[in-house]
Amino acid sequence: MKAIKYLFIGALMLVFSVPAVAQDEDQATINAITRVIKENKGGFDAIKDEVKSVYKKNKKNAKVLTAMGVAFKEANDTANAREYAELALKAAKNHYAPARILLGDIEAIADHAGPAASQYLMAIDDDPKNPEGYFKYASVYRKVSPKLAVAKLDELAKQRPDIAVNAMKARFWFDDKEFDKAIEVYKLDPLNKLDRGDLTNFATANYFTGKHADGLPIVEEGIKRFPRHAPFNRLGMFFNYELGNHEKALEFADRLFNASDSLKASWMDHFYHGLCLQSARSDYDGAIAEFKNALGMDVPASNKVSLIQSIYSAYSAKGDFDNAIKYYNEYLAAKGNPSANDYNSLARMYLKHAEEVPEAEKKQWQMKADATYGEAIQKFPANAEYLTILRARLNATIDADMSQGLAKPYYESAAQMLEAKANREAAETTRLVECYRYLGWYYNEQKDRDKSQSYWRKVKELDPSNTEADQFLQ
Repeated sequence: MKAIKYLFIGALMLVFSVPAVAQDEDQATINAITRVIKENKGGFDAIKDEVKSVYKKNKKNAKVLTAMGVAFKEANDTANAREYAELALKAAKNHYAPARILLGDIEAIADHAGPAASQYLMAIDDDPKNPEGYFKYASVYRKVSPKLAVAKLDELAKQRPDIAVNAMKARFWFDDKEFDKAIEVYKLDPLNKLDRGDLTNFATANYFTGKHADGLPIVEEGIKRFPRHAPFNRLGMFFNYELGNHEKALEFADRLFNASDSLKASWMDHFYHGLCLQSARSDYDGAIAEFKNALGMDVPASNKVSLIQSIYSAYSAKGDFDNAIKYYNEYLAAKGNPSANDYNSLARMYLKHAEEVPEAEKKQWQMKADATYGEAIQKFPANAEYLTILRARLNATIDADMSQGLAKPYYESAAQMLEAKANREAAETTRLVECYRYLGWYYNEQKDRDKSQSYWRKVKELDPSNTEADQFLQ
């Protein structure tokens, strides 16, 4: 079991019952020695005199001694962490929950589930009102006995009805990426009882499971209480975009980038912002800039493909054909294994551009599309029939008067493939009729009545109600 599974994520406040003045003095000492220990991790000899000085002044102060142990633990010095936890217990006559919790954490780091659980149980005995012992016990024991882990949290609910115990259970499911289960348990507590971390988890779980409408009210609750919390503003943008509220999503984007504390923007933040700009305002330049910002960040390979796809789509929608083609080819290269549909999309882009250029340039783009279909037919034999039909339709458009018969070889090839299919689907039969119709018309234009009628008879066999065939068969 991973050690990290044992440890409480998002530490709870330690509960101390000492006078306020003493707390302030202790806290100043703790802050100072903690900083010294953390900044010199791995170099205890360099700080041993300062550590010894603090120890001498606080031999009987379990709080300070425990805090020193925690600092050593966080500096990956578990030997000194254990020593100071044990000194704290000695000072407290062997009953001090925070020191027991620290000892449990040290065992957890070493993957010693049993000893860790034992220390957490002793912490609960020492302070039944401290939620940290319960949660950490449940964390280490849930793989051994989920029932006992949950039962311990139910004990906490009796001791501390003010704490959202169900939320603690939900965290287990969330950490295990069992998001549906996390959602169901989070629902057991009212939103106003959940802390910031649990509201974030709850909303995030809804995002990952595609429950955007359910996640939005959670975000709105979080925004009311923590308006500058970046994850709520981020999820507000995500949810509103997915729900089609694109202008509202842009409001959250503004909050995310301009009114959030300690924002570390991710590639997804820029990606969604670009989507919102494009969808809400047709701001293709702004969208492209944001997609490129995202592309310049640490993006997983699979997502990089989608980002490049978004860039070429935005350029295409903007009417910037040169950049659209440039990024489409980058998309094909990034994808590595483009599909037949990808080649079809490229051909369609060429054909769309052919409609936008002067008539003298039109054919060169049509022929680029033709060559793309030809390459696709070679690469994807399983899709050869449909791609050949598309190529035939293109050539029928180029040679509208059939004087060159450009579409003839492709319709003949497609017809042969379709005729060879034993169990044709309805759409395939419709395409076969299309092949026969073209060939019937082509031979009629060539004044070859016998061949023309042979194809129209085939049309009639497949489509008895075809009145066009009737005209040629009179």
